[in-house]
Amino acid sequence: MELYWLQDFLALVRTGSFSRAAAERHVTQSALSRRIQALEDWTGAALFDRSSHPVSLTQPGQQLLPIAVASVEPLLDFRASIRTHSAAAAPTVSFMMPTACSAGIFPALLARLNREIGPITGLGSVQRIDNVAERYIGGESDLALSYRHPSLARPAGFRTLEAIEIGDEPLIPVCAAQRKGHAGYALPARAEAPLAWLPYGRNSFIGRAVDDEVARRVVAVRTHPLFEDPLIFVLKELALQGLGVAWLPRSTIERNLGDGSLVRAGTPEWDIRLTVELLRRRTALSPAAEAVWALLASGTSGASEVSGAWRASAKQGTPSATRPRTPAAAGDSMAPDAPKPARGASHRRARARG
Repeated sequence: MELYWLQDFLALVRTGSFSRAAAERHVTQSALSRRIQALEDWTGAALFDRSSHPVSLTQPGQQLLPIAVASVEPLLDFRASIRTHSAAAAPTVSFMMPTACSAGIFPALLARLNREIGPITGLGSVQRIDNVAERYIGGESDLALSYRHPSLARPAGFRTLEAIEIGDEPLIPVCAAQRKGHAGYALPARAEAPLAWLPYGRNSFIGRAVDDEVARRVVAVRTHPLFEDPLIFVLKELALQGLGVAWLPRSTIERNLGDGSLVRAGTPEWDIRLTVELLRRRTALSPAAEAVWALLASGTSGASEVSGAWRASAKQGTPSATRPRTPAAAGDSMAPDAPKPARGASHRRARARG
């Protein structure tokens, strides 16, 4: 049994949702489902009742819960304390990312890296998403985070990079709540009640994704073009002020949805799916950056070996000579009907679309 199976189990218990647990664990929903199934195969019993919403624990799951709680945190704390005392100094890994990633995804990712491969100091550089690849190719950071939408072409420069998908970040249509927590606006819009929509503008990547979706699905739209290229947090504030509906990344509004200051303007079928990718150059990275890539590309099971390798090489003052196996380049194309590559033991998807 793998320790991270129990971590997945506890995440699913906390959230009651495979999609939210997958986001918390920075894996795809299908990968999390496979890992929960592997834990159930190991125990020999179903641990969750998947027919209920939210999912609930079965009797064997209820018996496992206190054991998992008593095991996971002490083991992780023990490992972290040993690594903290054995490391002379935490290595630094720099990340370039869009603004939205810096608010929700990156802090959670950095916390996971520190727990699973040892102390790491993360340095963040925030850029507009359209500029991330160009600036990253210029050597401004070790790794980069970016968003991907299946219908939009990648920004220039991606063909020289490798990319792996590390999670989902849906854009959720939200607006300020009115009486009793009801949405002030609602989807679908009607001709007699057009949608008051807060657009990003087509000169941004997310703006093009939202524009295309709204144009395709919403018949009647009334816009509030207060800014030509607003930041996500500007649109969030306008939505909080009751000026309309904004499609915002889930990680930036989870607290607002929880406290009711923002509410969904439509059902989940109105969400716009984005995926979060980790990018790297084809050249060798620092040992610590290689360890981060290996963990997220190949799963937690090899983290201890990778961590030990880069720590050993760091003590010797030499870069790691071995690159982990990497997926397809970010710019490679795949025909729609072509067979997909086998995932094997990996729990990450390589993104191989052009």
